[in-house]
Amino acid sequence: TNGASYTFEVTAINAIGPSPRSAASSSVTPQDTIFDFATPGTVDSGESSSTEVGVKFISSTYGSVSGIRFYKAAANTGTHVGSLWTASGLLLAEATFTTETVSGWQEVNFAAPVELIPGAVYVAAYLAPNGHYSVTPGAFNSSGISNGPLLALATGTTPNGVFSYGLTSTFP
Repeated sequence: TNGASYTFEVTAINAIGPSPRSAASSSVTPQDTIFDFATPGTVDSGESSSTEVGVKFISSTYGSVSGIRFYKAAANTGTHVGSLWTASGLLLAEATFTTETVSGWQEVNFAAPVELIPGAVYVAAYLAPNGHYSVTPGAFNSSGISNGPLLALATGTTPNGVFSYGLTSTFP
């Protein structure tokens, strides 16, 4: 459960039998993603152009990004590519979604997690090659969206809900 604290104990088992139980690990708390798993306000934007859509965010703590998620409308077809960028457009990680469902939340993991620096601005994005991406109009207009240590920046701070038209994945 995201936000709940866990500890772990380990016992090894082999042909001789079980080992003594280890001491409890330090506490670990899984974190939420920026948007949790709510359905976006507009599931299908109706836009049919190939578009890279993204969100600018910061983290208040050190951590890492292991992958990207997006909400998929049934008409959002084609090969989707998830990317993580710096605010200046340096590509940090990229992965192609391979096990998608027809609609709903889609997820892909990068080959290796990307370490985050607190306060640095990042852009999480994905390519919707046939458009029809999902949106929540006005989502970034007030104070942004905060969830755990992550904050999707408010448009008043910096334009958010960023995008770029193109046939390949490109910095939005």
